[in-house]
Amino acid sequence: MSWASRRDYVAEFGELLADAGPHQGGVMALHGGPGTGKTTLLGRFREHAAESGALYLAATGFRSENDVPFATIEQLTHSSGVPEEARAAVHRLWEDGVPRGASDRGHVERMRDLTSALEAVARETPLVVAVDDAQYADELSRSCLLHLARRAQSSGIIMVMTLDRSMCECHLDRTEEFLLVPGCRVGAITPLPEAEVRRLLESRLGADTAAELLAPVHRVSGGSPALVYALIRDHRAAARKAAPGPGAPAGEGGVVVGETFERTYVARLKHHPQLLSCVRALAVLDRHATPARLGQLLDRGPERLAMEIRELELAGLLEDGAFRHPAARRAVLKALGGDECAGLHLRAAEVLRAEGASVTTVAEHLMAGGAIPDEAGIAVLLRASRQLLAEGDVDASLRCLRLADRAGLEEPQRVEVALGLLGALWCVNPAAAEPEVSRLMSVMRAGALNARAVHALVTWLLWFGRTKEAGEAITYLEKPHDPRDPRARERLAATRTIVAHLSPALLPELPESDPLSDTRDTLSAAYLEHAAHMSRGSSRVPVGDIDPLVLGHTETDYGETLPPPVPGPRYSWDRDAITLIELLQHGDLPQAERLGTALLDRLPGEGSPARVAIFRSVHAYIALQRGETATAVTRAASALELLPHHGWGVVIGSPLATLVAAHTATGQFDEAARYLEYPVPEEMFHSTVGLFYLVARGHHSLATGRPYAALNDFTACAPLAERWHSPSRHLLGWRTGTAEAYVALDEPARARAMVERELADVGPRPSRFRGNALRVLAAASPPGEREQLLREAVRILRLSDSRLALARALADLGRSHPDNSHDQESRPPWPEAQEPGHRSEAPASPWMTWTPSRPRTAAGLTAATPAPADKPLLSDAERRVAALASEGKSNRQIARHLYITVSTVEQHLTRVYRKLSVRRRAELTQFLGLLTNGMDFPAD
Repeated sequence: MSWASRRDYVAEFGELLADAGPHQGGVMALHGGPGTGKTTLLGRFREHAAESGALYLAATGFRSENDVPFATIEQLTHSSGVPEEARAAVHRLWEDGVPRGASDRGHVERMRDLTSALEAVARETPLVVAVDDAQYADELSRSCLLHLARRAQSSGIIMVMTLDRSMCECHLDRTEEFLLVPGCRVGAITPLPEAEVRRLLESRLGADTAAELLAPVHRVSGGSPALVYALIRDHRAAARKAAPGPGAPAGEGGVVVGETFERTYVARLKHHPQLLSCVRALAVLDRHATPARLGQLLDRGPERLAMEIRELELAGLLEDGAFRHPAARRAVLKALGGDECAGLHLRAAEVLRAEGASVTTVAEHLMAGGAIPDEAGIAVLLRASRQLLAEGDVDASLRCLRLADRAGLEEPQRVEVALGLLGALWCVNPAAAEPEVSRLMSVMRAGALNARAVHALVTWLLWFGRTKEAGEAITYLEKPHDPRDPRARERLAATRTIVAHLSPALLPELPESDPLSDTRDTLSAAYLEHAAHMSRGSSRVPVGDIDPLVLGHTETDYGETLPPPVPGPRYSWDRDAITLIELLQHGDLPQAERLGTALLDRLPGEGSPARVAIFRSVHAYIALQRGETATAVTRAASALELLPHHGWGVVIGSPLATLVAAHTATGQFDEAARYLEYPVPEEMFHSTVGLFYLVARGHHSLATGRPYAALNDFTACAPLAERWHSPSRHLLGWRTGTAEAYVALDEPARARAMVERELADVGPRPSRFRGNALRVLAAASPPGEREQLLREAVRILRLSDSRLALARALADLGRSHPDNSHDQESRPPWPEAQEPGHRSEAPASPWMTWTPSRPRTAAGLTAATPAPADKPLLSDAERRVAALASEGKSNRQIARHLYITVSTVEQHLTRVYRKLSVRRRAELTQFLGLLTNGMDFPAD
């Protein structure tokens, strides 16, 4: 068997024509896979024969006609220039019908008549008989052609046949006799080499484009001439488009793989059903395809299957048993009928399940098949849904559950499906899970709901402020709760944390924990340990009555693989949220920041918008507490956009509170007010989220000169905060806010009382809460006590990584020095107060940016006398002028607005610039929030 290029075969055919004579003929048999150009090569032979003056008779074998007697041989009579004697001989063959047997003398005589007629033609002119796809010739035509081939060598007839390689190797009984004809020249047609592809591209697209597309075209087409031409047509079609739209074909390495390629790929296989069924099975199994699985799916032996795959590879249609380009697989699946495709997927699921493939793999085919699953299929779908949800593929998890839900399920399975749908929908939009909640509530009221489902119900109901139904579910918990079960204790501890935040009033309704159990402490430890693993950081935080727990692991401890996050039941995303809450309760902001970043990096952004929104909202709060106001705004605003308003439930107060607080801190009061206009559910104010919202709103009221409104918001926190039996009540800071309001109202005694209660609640351990309380206590204390309190606040806040509170304390400390006539000593704190605001990610807060003017020296001027503590730096008139100037109004507009002269405006601005050490109006804006907040600067 020879392997040569198409040029060599054309040359060899030319030699046969040149040597042809009355007694000199020959037989050529060429075989190759689909799309390798066998038919095209016969076309080249026809052209060559026409140029040589030879008579060319052509026929093609069709699989659909291989049972029709003489269907192939009859085609020879339709060729141009067939002598009448030859046509009559063929007519006699089929007119006399099917022979009675191999020894039917009449049939043998009629074949001899046909051969004699063709020999007579060959004596007059060179004669070529070409049969394409000879392996599909009907049996009677095959016997006639074989009879002719055996006599061609001595009769001057040139006979050319093309055959499929798979037919040659798998059906030798139909082809081997042709190949064994004495003198038969046998050749294999292989895909085009790269040099041939280059010539083809250059002839159609030009040298420059050919050089650019050569490698990808050869890789995608595998050298199949038909596919190369298809890619050329796709390229031209794309080039005609002025600007490819969203529906334009995708390119690979510059080559466009479009519809022409897809149609051509399938068309090459339509006449090869065995090969077509093979690629269909490959397309269905996709990345899970193996020879053994293909054999089971197609019910074929390994040798036969190996031959078919080899032929497809040699034809350039496959590479290493797989598709060369996704478009090829897409085309095969598109050409499959819906029922046939579904049937293949269902058989694939059976094969994969029998082999023990992963449940997600089996479920993928069950979903593609779409049939109502049996008992085994339901089990696979339920397990797969849990795994897919853990991997972040929420859409696939939902499809698994929806398919399982179509089956006739028993009560436990219906609960499992509804619970799975609740969890998966919560990742997308919690509000969408309401139908599943209704189903679970019905089962609970019938007394058939398990504890795990009840815990999930409680969380969802509280999320939307449905406290009455949540109370009903909590009451039901008494029935299935087993305090001896460690998993039950763990679930109860997790639910207690959620209830404590979403509805503290319901805490007494929860089943009592085992007083001898250390579940709460060990659960907290597990969460905090998980935080250390996730963030590759270390944390030293107290957990209940356990000694301070040191959690410090490095990458070398675990390599690149994260350890199991929490022992016990399957880890879920809500435990991540609880972990963050635990860290915040213990005041470990750096670790919380690292964990928040790690969690967000792990979450798929598109498939789980609710997850991302929740974690981003908590992450925003962490940034706010660290003084990174710009980062806090970015995170909270993006979180707010990820979920529809109704999907947030009572938790919408979390991003809103952060946005209000961050904008208030940077003096952007109108922007903060815009977020305060967002509608919030009334039930929110019965949760700790509502308390944070009230505190943020209170600080905004305080900053905009409404201390009574601020006091109302702060004190409204008291009833629920007191019922919140949590060691982290101080997270709210409502007492500190109340004290600030009392300071603004000039009621220092009340302010001190509130701060002292806050300090007692916070405890002696250094934290940002204690540092902030000390800062406010200093404001409510006599001038002589302020500096010591502020220095202690600064010391504590430096340890807590709360840069926002630290900057405010430093600003207050800077002001306290002039109050005590230590002007020179007042200088050092101000550069440090300025530093946090100059970080690249956060705009400067008003109290972070002001630096006192340098004192005048003996060079000519005396340093200004410090202003008394109770005298503001700017007068009311100066404040009003400065505020209007910062809005961009001209001096004349300010004068008209305030009913004063332009000269008076200029005088006020001159004094404002001097007192604040600014040079232009644009610099005034950053001071106004602080001035309105009652935090006046010391005078020069």
